[in-house]
Amino acid sequence: MIKHLEEGLFRLCSELIQNDEEFKNTSVNKNFNNVDNNLFREYRNFRFKKMIEYAYNNSRFYKKLFDENNINSADIKSISDIDKIPFTYPEDIKVNSYDFLCLSQGQVEKPVTFYSGGTTGLQKRIYFSNNDIKNIMKFLSVGMNTVVGMDGTVQIILQNSQGRGTGAILAQALTNMGMNAYATDVLAESSEQIKITEEKKPDVWFGDSRVIYRITKEMENKVDLSSLEVKTLFLTVHLPSQVMVDYLKKVWNCEISTHYGLTEMGWGLAVDCDSKSGLHYNELSVIAEVIDPLTGEVISDGSEGELVFTSIGFEAMPLIRYRSRDITSISNEKCICGHNLQTLNPVQKRLESIIVLPDGSNIYPTMFDDILFSFDEVVDYNIYIDYNGNLPKLIFKIEVLGQHEGLETSIADAIYTIPAISRNMQRPEIQLLLNGALKEFANQKKLIKEMEY
Repeated sequence: MIKHLEEGLFRLCSELIQNDEEFKNTSVNKNFNNVDNNLFREYRNFRFKKMIEYAYNNSRFYKKLFDENNINSADIKSISDIDKIPFTYPEDIKVNSYDFLCLSQGQVEKPVTFYSGGTTGLQKRIYFSNNDIKNIMKFLSVGMNTVVGMDGTVQIILQNSQGRGTGAILAQALTNMGMNAYATDVLAESSEQIKITEEKKPDVWFGDSRVIYRITKEMENKVDLSSLEVKTLFLTVHLPSQVMVDYLKKVWNCEISTHYGLTEMGWGLAVDCDSKSGLHYNELSVIAEVIDPLTGEVISDGSEGELVFTSIGFEAMPLIRYRSRDITSISNEKCICGHNLQTLNPVQKRLESIIVLPDGSNIYPTMFDDILFSFDEVVDYNIYIDYNGNLPKLIFKIEVLGQHEGLETSIADAIYTIPAISRNMQRPEIQLLLNGALKEFANQKKLIKEMEY
């Protein structure tokens, strides 16, 4: 088990440098067997410059983008020049993903050519080469190795898609690196998930936080979950609220870690710092910026804005200044853990999940998590907004377990104490649903959807 993500990234960096004669011949820092922060940053900058040249020479999209904006790839000399390059948007990939390819379609690894809808509703086809997959798998194993040793066992609860989904790919990556890993489908019955856990005895559950929360709610009174001796719940896809974390930690009597991933950047991206001060991300293969989503200007360290990512070292489909639509902040100050990686604050909202109310205040789904999940009966929820009437109204469709007399009133009262709601909206409407009613929405990110009649 590695002590910190930085340790694993330095190790991966060393492996890459050993096979990169061009870099070794030009490098200022020559101690290639002992990667430190200076050598890591130098090699990262080298990879960035090579990627810019590579994308311009091989991608129809980036050649056109650079030419139309009078950008000479040779003038992009370092990461500090990155803001000279226009943004890439999810819509660009939707229009023609083939224009991004830097390889022929025959060189693309077919099993991982897939559609990623995300929360935007866009169907984005993302491509990886064999080498891309190998490098992604190495990082995935490093990220997992921050919570479990190489001799550990991991149960992965993500989309499996008949053995070709994210869960299966991650399981194969970990297995290739020497770990014991297997995938179960995210839509499998909770009892089946527990049965497999009893048989396989995993050290870690890695999966969608809301799915793991659902399994826990449905099974906590049927099985002593702490007796399964799972050491860590490694939560991804949806950021868990503090109420969820506290509940899961109590029921399972184990550690809780969180993960942030993005398909376009190779699924795995960031993991919790041991200090719990934020997340550290794969700086070897990704450059992150935070911009003002309205002006596009890079904003100051620690200020909230839209995350923009640039992939470096990818063969099939490198993306430059890709706007993720995720809202958060990044700190460049040295983390309290003592390492040099940037600190990414957990992503709590996306641009399309934010609704601006008449007084200028914002609402978004995760702001209701702590209230809703503080009620023991609540398993999951969807939110709708109804604009009929003098004031808009939120409608919560809430899946519940057990007895719930008076629950609608209690939840509505709690939500209506939020100032932004009471100032701008009608009292919320609460609709209670039977257990299982929202399970089909497990893979969807949360949005406040407009009510249709």
